[in-house]
Amino acid sequence: MDTVCIKDKFGNVRWFLGEDIRLPPIIENQSLADRLSFINNFDLRPDDVIIAGYMRSGNNWLHQMIYMLLEGTLDPPPLFGSDSNVNLEFATDTRQVLPPVKPRALYTHLLFKDLPKVVTEKKVKVVHITRNLKDVFVSFYCLAEKFPLRPYYPPWPEFLSTMLDDGVWYGDVFDHVTSWEKAIDDHPEHPFYCVTYEELTQNGVDQLENIDQFLETNRGRPFCQTVVEKCHINNMANLRLARDTESDWTMIFRKGVVGDWKNWFTVAQNEEFEEVTFASDSLIKVCKSLPHTDDLSLLYYNEHSRQ
Repeated sequence: MDTVCIKDKFGNVRWFLGEDIRLPPIIENQSLADRLSFINNFDLRPDDVIIAGYMRSGNNWLHQMIYMLLEGTLDPPPLFGSDSNVNLEFATDTRQVLPPVKPRALYTHLLFKDLPKVVTEKKVKVVHITRNLKDVFVSFYCLAEKFPLRPYYPPWPEFLSTMLDDGVWYGDVFDHVTSWEKAIDDHPEHPFYCVTYEELTQNGVDQLENIDQFLETNRGRPFCQTVVEKCHINNMANLRLARDTESDWTMIFRKGVVGDWKNWFTVAQNEEFEEVTFASDSLIKVCKSLPHTDDLSLLYYNEHSRQ
């Protein structure tokens, strides 16, 4: 397996599968070339749904709600079982996704260009989720504390500085977000639905009803409202999960709140974040494309982008 070690500027060890794509090193023994070929050639139904976004952006939460829309059920989905994996880049011959006998909800943290080629050929619908990156960093750091394999868990200031430099798994988070923004702009013919974590938190029923219409599942507002209540963060960890024999995947659920970054960032760290963010015209473009709510600080949108 093409596992590489790249130290951060503080000397902390980071392990990746592949120096460029930087997949988490938790995939079964398989060369990087074979892994990328497996992903590229993975077959999908035209009515499958891909939920995409950077890690800790609400992917699992959104996936669960979309699964319920597709199935017309309030039963939770399987997640990481040996024959019920839902993460595209972790699928293998021994950790298979659900069989293609009906529409499936799958999620990924990959870039659009790295998705299976049939996504564009069959115009598979993609729901893309973003989140305030400050909250992403905090949530990612808390996950890293619990991660059982090849942990990367330096002190918080070093972790934050590394995320601002070149990131951890899946690479530079700023490149990730701007790459997706460009892909969406460059493919106007492709069916995308874009939503933020903050919008789901503030107006979950409205957003899920819009997604219901986008997917043409036609479950209706009462069903959407019940799904949102069922998938509240207080219920998520208690719902039925398919677990493998090594890991308790309830660790992927945390607080489910907006603005927790304020309990972690110092004034200096917040200023450093903003300095990095607004050094790039492409990042400012992404900021300006997002809705703004004063209390939520959506993604990295702040006073600078309104001047």
